[in-house]
Amino acid sequence: MEARKKILVVDDVEANRSRIRTFFFMMHFDVEMAEDGLAAKKLIEASHFDLVVSDIEMPNMNGFELLAWIKGRPESRAIPVVMLSSLESPEVLQRCTKLGAVSYMVKPFTKEKIEASLAKAGF
Repeated sequence: MEARKKILVVDDVEANRSRIRTFFFMMHFDVEMAEDGLAAKKLIEASHFDLVVSDIEMPNMNGFELLAWIKGRPESRAIPVVMLSSLESPEVLQRCTKLGAVSYMVKPFTKEKIEASLAKAGF
């Protein structure tokens, strides 16, 4: 039996983390959660993740900073990162792509948006 994929969901709004976790859990993923980029950084340093899904606008360390940190380290560079935000602009999408995100979801997210992002991440 194949091991379940492990996903890290990073969002400062608990309701968003919970909702995303439910989607991924129903898709048979193991899910861990972090409330900001700093908390996510600690989890990534301590464990392996097959995918990171991160909000952009967060306190302490925003999603852009987290994405740059993940892609800047040899140990985590290969982890696909899906960014999500309420910001819908070509500039934000371009910045996410330039920093190495595999996909960008605009809130509110749906099961279909999550499935499309997973497909772009190779799942």
